Amino acid sequence: MPHKNYTPEELHNLKEAVALLEKYKFSLIFGDIAGALQKVIDVIEISLGNDGGKTDFVAPEKVPHIKGSEYLAPIIEAVRKQQVLRLYYHPFYEDKPYFTEVHPYLLKEYENRWYMVGLNDFKRQTRTYSLDRIRDIQVSDVNYIAKDFNAESYFKHTIGVISPPGTPPRIVVEVQKTQAQYMITRPWHESQNIEEEKEDSIVFSLRVHPTYELVSLLLSFGKDLRVLSPDSLRERIRDHVNAMTGYYTE
Repeated sequence: MPHKNYTPEELHNLKEAVALLEKYKFSLIFGDIAGALQKVIDVIEISLGNDGGKTDFVAPEKVPHIKGSEYLAPIIEAVRKQQVLRLYYHPFYEDKPYFTEVHPYLLKEYENRWYMVGLNDFKRQTRTYSLDRIRDIQVSDVNYIAKDFNAESYFKHTIGVISPPGTPPRIVVEVQKTQAQYMITRPWHESQNIEEEKEDSIVFSLRVHPTYELVSLLLSFGKDLRVLSPDSLRERIRDHVNAMTGYYTE
């Protein structure tokens, strides 16, 4: 954080900025970017409280430039005007980009990436598109299909940006107490509950879809987490672990 001596006018403007951000950071308009707004507020508060003095004792996490953010404005305009967007899109799992038309409903931020949720015109299914995988975007002349899209309901049973159809399973995991505090202080999902506390571990339950994001989260705990149910998720984790083990065995 650079050293700076603020003028009275700049201090006044910073205070007004804090008041404005505090007012709106939990608004549904901002949704998942409340954490980013809080970081801005924290930095401003540090600057205000330090009167431009030494601040190198504070080291906030650096957020990388979010690729694809240049498409935010045209997508927001399309949602407001109810316009279909023609994307030249390159998914991670495809060799080449392709054209697709999407009826945009929502912008969602997750893990420093922006995503657009909308109706795929050809498949007539709601899909999620990462903005950093968009190569070009144009307004289409296809008639827009309005939909009473509710983001809270759509993502109610998911961690991340993919929301599969159907009823999510009840997932039960056992976590070593040395790591369980991370789940307690920062729950993974609103459905998370403590089922049992043992001498060396804590058993948690949550009802979410077993998406790629969830599997990655489970694997990130390594040997300190064990999936107890459902069996399908246990097998999926076991397959990942066996594949990883193969990387390190001769």
